[in-house]
Amino acid sequence: MNRSEQDMVDKAKALLVQQHQAAQAEQRLGEVNKHLSQLENTQDAQAAVLDDLFEDMMRLMNGQSLSAEATTLAPLAVPMFDELEPIQVSGVSWDIYLNELDSYAARHDVTGLDDPFVHLLTTRQLHDLAMSFKEEFLLKEAECDRYDYMIASFSGLVAGVIDSFFVGSPTDSKFRSWSDEKVDNVVIKFANLVWKQDKKNGARLRKQPDSIASAIGFLERRFKVNYDARYASDLKMGATTLNMRPSDHHLKSLAHAPDIIGLFFSILDQFTGKASFISDGRLLRLEPKEDGTQVLQGGNVLAKLFAGFANWIGHLLSDVSGSSGVRGHDDGRRGAGIPLPFFELFQFADFGQVSHKGKTLSFADFSTKVFESGYDARHGVAMAVPVVFNELVIRLLWGLKSLFYHKNGWLESIPVGNKPTLRKMLLVGHGALCLTDGMDAYIRSGNVPILFATRLNYVAWSRFAFASMQELKHVLGKDVYDWKAVDAHLEQEWKKLSGEY
Repeated sequence: MNRSEQDMVDKAKALLVQQHQAAQAEQRLGEVNKHLSQLENTQDAQAAVLDDLFEDMMRLMNGQSLSAEATTLAPLAVPMFDELEPIQVSGVSWDIYLNELDSYAARHDVTGLDDPFVHLLTTRQLHDLAMSFKEEFLLKEAECDRYDYMIASFSGLVAGVIDSFFVGSPTDSKFRSWSDEKVDNVVIKFANLVWKQDKKNGARLRKQPDSIASAIGFLERRFKVNYDARYASDLKMGATTLNMRPSDHHLKSLAHAPDIIGLFFSILDQFTGKASFISDGRLLRLEPKEDGTQVLQGGNVLAKLFAGFANWIGHLLSDVSGSSGVRGHDDGRRGAGIPLPFFELFQFADFGQVSHKGKTLSFADFSTKVFESGYDARHGVAMAVPVVFNELVIRLLWGLKSLFYHKNGWLESIPVGNKPTLRKMLLVGHGALCLTDGMDAYIRSGNVPILFATRLNYVAWSRFAFASMQELKHVLGKDVYDWKAVDAHLEQEWKKLSGEY
């Protein structure tokens, strides 16, 4: 439970306790009204007695005899009430107030604090909320017509043609120069940003990075890490074996992965002074011979975590375009970049048999050969072009069809959120793209595994796998909800409540 959700639950508990206090006060008010009614009746009876006594006094004064019946005054019963227990609100912090709420609930046996929302809402409100939630967030069955399928298939086919003729493999990609240039520009801009900030903070720096080689060199010096070993000889191996060279050390070093796995192992390696590698399907934790790591800055763990995260980002950008030594020459060499997100997981697949240049390799070793052929994050930028094109075209045409053909409103035609038809169209469109990509890779590879693998669009197949999982959850599950949309809705409502509060 995150902080926002916890705050919401705490406020619900406060409302539940206040509801209990209001019920206690209402009950006390009923008891007071009951005693007031009894006092009024007693007062009326005593008034009648006083009238009789006055008449007797008048008879005595006139020498007359008293009435036969003696009148007596009934005693007044004074009710006693237990004091209501208030909870101090003003002048205390929210945490102290919550502690007092818990103490009050324990003394008065207030139930329902484990799930306060159920006890705060009426049965009718709970029913209406459940129906509204189901209508808005339940993944509904897609009702695609033939035009929807035609749009998705045609878009996927066009994207597949773009992938086949312009993306291809890392060696013959028409987008290779473009994607390399875009990545280089990002590296240069980041290096200049860091250089200016360091210069502003008093660092003694000379020339500002003005080329990709100088930018990489600056970032390599600025974001040194302990896990950047290029050879097994750079590590204290002992009896452990690790077949690694400069062309594949970014793939075998888990901390060089641009995903959540890489971030985890980068932080772990920086804190422990060790380096994490994958060899023969096994995870190895080794100690470098020379520790070139800067001490993590910060006076507490949170600050050190942030410093480790910054080192990870900076070091990835120093490696994404190759090394400064390789990129400093005009021989066309690109150098070893960083792997695609989660591509490093293939290193655990130390099984299978794939033929490569007369040798039989495992899937892990074969994926290393694929990476060394230029199938890295830079090529991933090129592979993302037809995928993004396909995504945008399908979403745009779905929105236009919803607006002008189905006559829906502008808000209903925005191509985001829980739209079953759009979900199915994206599945079909990305499926058509992957089908075209697979056929092209098979035909052009000439039954050569390495050529087939390098022509496959990793980004397109990843997107298709995600769309398939979304559809599979709906098909297999009876009530499957779009929890991403639920989280976004709750976040929006929380901001409203926080602003009002």
